[in-house]
Amino acid sequence: MRAAILFGLLASTTFATAQTTVPATHSPDGTTHVHIDGLAIPAIPNAPFTAKVPVSWDEELASGGTVAKKSYNLVARDSQGRVRLERRQTVPANSTAEPRLIEFFVNDPTSAMRLACTLAAKKCDATDFHPAQNLTEPAVGRLPGGTRFLSRENLGENTMQSMRVVGTRESITTAVGARGNDRVLVSSKDIWYSPDLQINLSVVRNDPRLGQQTLTVTDLVRGEPDAKWFAIPADYEIIDARSKAGIQVSQTTR
Repeated sequence: MRAAILFGLLASTTFATAQTTVPATHSPDGTTHVHIDGLAIPAIPNAPFTAKVPVSWDEELASGGTVAKKSYNLVARDSQGRVRLERRQTVPANSTAEPRLIEFFVNDPTSAMRLACTLAAKKCDATDFHPAQNLTEPAVGRLPGGTRFLSRENLGENTMQSMRVVGTRESITTAVGARGNDRVLVSSKDIWYSPDLQINLSVVRNDPRLGQQTLTVTDLVRGEPDAKWFAIPADYEIIDARSKAGIQVSQTTR
């Protein structure tokens, strides 16, 4: 009987605790969102491939130390120059969880259209897309605004994914006060570029504000990707904001 009474008291206490609410001490607050920019894939024809791009991020903490995160993206380009890119969530580096796909993009030079598709909303925004005809890079020296200086160093040649790559280190020095900083900031990128595919096969970014980010192309398969890479699921809503609407958007079930 005593045990039954004790159980009843515990149950009622648990229920009461679950129903208790705490008075608000402040209004709802926003959050800070930071994501890693993936590799840029130019929309050029006649150089089709598919690949996986693992991402690692050692994010520096203001109190010292780092937080290690990881993710990956799947990318593809067909012989027409259409490009599919992804953005996935990051997970702890020691996690076995699958990085969740958040959104994907299709850049289509054949119809001058860019699709930005969000999985949570099952919605794609269609906007104009006009790829750059000639890829250029900023000149070495003082950048616009006069508070940052760009330097560039040749790292030579190497082989990645059975292809020749050319290495370059770009460093940007930011003057004191330019970004609210109380000391000179130096960020750098080590880039290994494939002239054959016209994409970077490896990028290592070092930034004193963000830590180190590493993106490296793996599982590279040259050849025409399956058409499903560029199709939109049939249950997605497409919001057409192009200046010249009326071009058919391919949809399919997955």
